[in-house]
Parts: sequence; C-alpha cells; structure tokens
Amino acid sequence: MFNFKTLKLCHPEEDGSLSSFVGIRRNKQGELEFRLPRGFSEFPVDDFDQTKRLFFRLYSTFKKFERDSTRDILDQRAAGKDNAEKQGNGYRFKDKENNDVILYSKIALIENLLDVYRDLALDVMERRIGRDEKIDYSKIEHYLHRAVYFPEQGHVIFIDEMDLPRQTLQYEATTLIDLFCFILSELQTELEQEIDTRIQELAHRFSEQHLNHDQSLFNEETFEITIQTLKDALDDVDKHTAYKDDDYWRLYEAIELFLYGELDMEEPHENGTYWGINNFSSVWEDMCNTYAFANFGYDNIIYADSNIIFKGERIANTKSAGFFPIFKRLDFDDPFFIDFRDKKRWMRPDLILNKENNQNLENRMFDELIKITTRDNHGLRLDFDVKLLDTKAQETYNIFCSRLKNAKTNGTRTIGNSFKNFPKSELEKQKNWIIRNTYCTESADIILFDWKYTDIDCFIYENEKLKTDITKQLCYELALQKSKLNSSIENQFVIPWFYLEFREKNNEADHMDKDILYKRLQDNQLKVLKGNFLIIQSVYLNHA
Repeated sequence: MFNFKTLKLCHPEEDGSLSSFVGIRRNKQGELEFRLPRGFSEFPVDDFDQTKRLFFRLYSTFKKFERDSTRDILDQRAAGKDNAEKQGNGYRFKDKENNDVILYSKIALIENLLDVYRDLALDVMERRIGRDEKIDYSKIEHYLHRAVYFPEQGHVIFIDEMDLPRQTLQYEATTLIDLFCFILSELQTELEQEIDTRIQELAHRFSEQHLNHDQSLFNEETFEITIQTLKDALDDVDKHTAYKDDDYWRLYEAIELFLYGELDMEEPHENGTYWGINNFSSVWEDMCNTYAFANFGYDNIIYADSNIIFKGERIANTKSAGFFPIFKRLDFDDPFFIDFRDKKRWMRPDLILNKENNQNLENRMFDELIKITTRDNHGLRLDFDVKLLDTKAQETYNIFCSRLKNAKTNGTRTIGNSFKNFPKSELEKQKNWIIRNTYCTESADIILFDWKYTDIDCFIYENEKLKTDITKQLCYELALQKSKLNSSIENQFVIPWFYLEFREKNNEADHMDKDILYKRLQDNQLKVLKGNFLIIQSVYLNHA
C-alpha cells in the first residue's frame, strides 16, 4: 500500500495542462502523482488527512460511477452509456458530447481484499485454517504410555498430543484471519462503509496482540511501522502453517498484495492497477445532477440531460431526438430545437430548475431537514428551538444558527440553539437567506444550469470555448423564454471548487465576482457558481 505522505499532489491549474484526467499515475520522474480535480487550487499539499480523505472519497466516487455507468451492460440490457465496452479492468464509452471516456477504477491491492471478503465466509474459515493438535482415536493405543490417568474422574485418561501430520485445523480464528480482518476494518473505516461486528472483534484481537494502542494503518505517524508489523505477522503465519488450502492462499495473496503492492503504471491494461478517469467532466455532471435531484426534488426539475441512477432507478423517462435519454417533467413541452428545412435539430441543456413554487423549497428545508419549533408566541417576537433533522444539512444548519445568533437584538436571549424573544421579521429574513443561498438561486422563477468541468480562468479571459458555451446557454434561454413568457430566467455555469476553510458564504456554492468575469458574461447576466465539491460529492455518495 502506498504512503499518502509521499504521494505527490498535482494541481492541474499549475502546469497549464488541458487534460481532464483525475487519479494516480506516474510522472516523467517515476513518482506516484495524485492529479487533483480542477478547482482544487486551495487544496493543501502537505495535509496527510485531507489527501487520504480525498483519495478514499474519489475511490468511492469512481466505484459508484462505474456501477451506474455499466449496470445495464452487466445486466445484458441496453448500455447505460453510448457504445460502452469493457477493456481489461476498465471501461471505454462515449459521453453525451461524443468524447471518449476511459475509466480505470480498479486498484488491485484494494479490490482483491474486498473481493475475498465478499467471496469467503469467514465464520466457516475460522474452523478450517490454522495449526491444531487433534487426537486420532484409531491410533490411541500407541500413546497410552503418554496418558494421564484420572481414577477419581471415572477412570478417564488424558492425552495431550500426538505426532500426526497437522492437517486438521483449529476451531478458533488464526492470526491470518485476524490480520485480514484488521486490514479490512481499517479500509472500510476510511471508505465510510459499515463494518460487520465479527470483523471488528477479530480486528481488535489482532490489534491487542500485535500493535500498540495508538497504531493505525492509515495514520500519518504510524503508517510505516504498522505496515512493517503486518508484514512480519504475515511472514510468521506462513512459516508456521503446515496445511494450506485454496482459501488460505486466497487470504494470504490478498493480504500480501495489499502490504507489498503499489500502483504499477507500466502495464495498466493488463494488471488493472491504473487508477483514474481521463474525462472527469462525466463524473462531475453525474455528481451535480444527483445533487440537484436530491435537493430540488423531481417536482421542481422540469428538464435534465441525464440518465443517472437515483434511488435505485434511472431517471430518464423519455428521449430527445428519439435516442438521447433525458428526464422531462410530463407537463413540460420541450422547446429546445431549431426548425431547419422542415426538420428539427434538437438541443439539450444540462438541467432546468423551476422555482415558481418557492414555498415547496422552504417547506422541504424547514420540515424535512431543519425543524423550527415555536415554544411561545409574543406577537412580534417568538421563543423557538432549532433542531437538525437530517445530517446532510449539518453545514446549512450550522450557518442558520450562526446567522440567528448574530442577528439577535436587545432582549433576545440564546441558550445553545434555543432562542427567546426573537423578532419574527428577522427569523423570516434568515429563513429566506438560507433558501436563497442553499439552492444556489436568487429571485428568478426558472434557473438554467450548465455543469462545467473547467478552470476559473476560463470565465475571465476571452476564449473560443467560452464563446460557444455562452451562445448555447443564450439559445436555451431564448427557447425557454418563448414557452415561459411570464417567467424570469436565470442562467448559471457551475464549476467544481474546493474550499479550504468553512465560511458562512461557502455553503453549496459561491458566486464568482461578476466584475472580473469576461465582458460578454456580464453583458448577458450569466453567472458562474463555484460549487462546493465536497458537499456535492457527499450527496452523490449518499445516493449510491
């Protein structure tokens, strides 16, 4: 297993590369290089815990993307992505813009360990692997001279051991299984997966017998000594195990690969150790669409150029131009086409949010996620408590309570998140602020979203790609305006952004300063949002 402390981080903005690759590969100097997503210019290069957390979260993100993109292929139905095909341990397919996408989400040293756990029943193996001193009763007469006689116990004899081949194995778990469970437990903790109680017990037993109380496999200070201890334990097990069946070798080889393996980038197609994706924009779009459906709800999304899996089902319910799967609200008449020589040429915006019924958003936020309970009504003032109902709104909840405390007036008292004699008008003001900022919107009835995986500089300086993107968004807006004449429409680009520190305004998104944007963006009132990558990713993973 590689050490996150020695993993070289690479910010794509720094080297000016146009590559959209995210993952781990070797650079020209032969070093393992962790190439970060775009928008991560503030990511700390020397923070072990942040690097470790990002790696495991990206690992889980790629696994979900792989499952969602290939589920129909594995089920032998129509492909989830156009022209998808499996190549070795990776997948190649075309995205909706006809770009070639190659995903290698398998890291053999991790995957093999998880595969063994899924395939082998450890409770059965505990009875089969290890050393034992079994008594062979067919040869017992040859060992009577070694027996201890107990007349007072009903003439019982006791034979301690026989000189037999040790092929019948002990009933208790051996060090090999304990070692396996320790690694598995540490790995599942980092992957934020549920750990089986029995796995935890055996992992704890190994830790008690072989490690100090503060040692951990993925700890910056103890990584190297822990890895060495595990290698020594594996070597000792192998030396003292006489009988080794197929299950033993599967466990042993999975542990050995994990402890001694690294990422060998020389032959990625053959051994499956190449990790990453060459077009992260496809992942970013799925992350954003999942976030939108989770937070805005089906009722408020009228169109989405996506076929993600959400709550176990693909969201697409129709096809644009007859063959592009999209989501469209049934009462929405698709206006995104251009008539040319009696034929329609179709366009597909990323996502459209209908905010005409803003009350639905407020009810969702303050009924399902955050609860305000009134204890006493004093007319213009209230006594109330604020309670978190859903942990996914933890940061929004923290912001809301912080703003309430900062907005308190004379006569207002607070204890924790309980408020006494608080102005009603101020409470409504802060609720409206949360709704407006949580949903990345202001006062418009309809929001056009375009998920862009690009650098922030691309929206500051003139370039051909930006000109094309602006033209497309204005075409979408014009088509939508004709079908929604009485609605105000807002146009937004959303790019990924890593926030180094939590700040009040850095909730789900933060607008770029409009004064620094490319002039044509300003003239057409197009906004650019820096979407909080970690929050959007968390929602994506919670809807696996």
